[in-house]
Amino acid sequence: MEKFVTKKISAWLAVLFWMAIIFGLSAMEGHDVRPFSLFYFIERKTFHVIEYSILAFLFFRAFSQNFTLKRALWFSLVLSLLYAASDEWHQTFVFGRTGTPRDVAIDLIGIVLAAILILKFNRWKKK
Repeated sequence: MEKFVTKKISAWLAVLFWMAIIFGLSAMEGHDVRPFSLFYFIERKTFHVIEYSILAFLFFRAFSQNFTLKRALWFSLVLSLLYAASDEWHQTFVFGRTGTPRDVAIDLIGIVLAAILILKFNRWKKK
């Protein structure tokens, strides 16, 4: 029983830790003066996809200890998307940063990608 509780706590601590990292990165002032380039845009948006894929996976890992695959996946998707939206809103208060629906949509790509990978992995594991 103690090992199970420790596993649950560590799963939720990982979620909170990752959320804190995202929050910290979003709180950095946006005084970047680099001229716009397609490569720079792709690099930044790829990071959005990766960071929210990780968040969705961590949420799934935490929820899957108490819920079915389907329910854990839905909770993970919804909470990751809500956090993405709240993070963009948070950025509107940071000097030199903006929060955009486009970035939430890009975050959603990462969230959905994580869900697809989780489903594929679970199907593969059943075989």
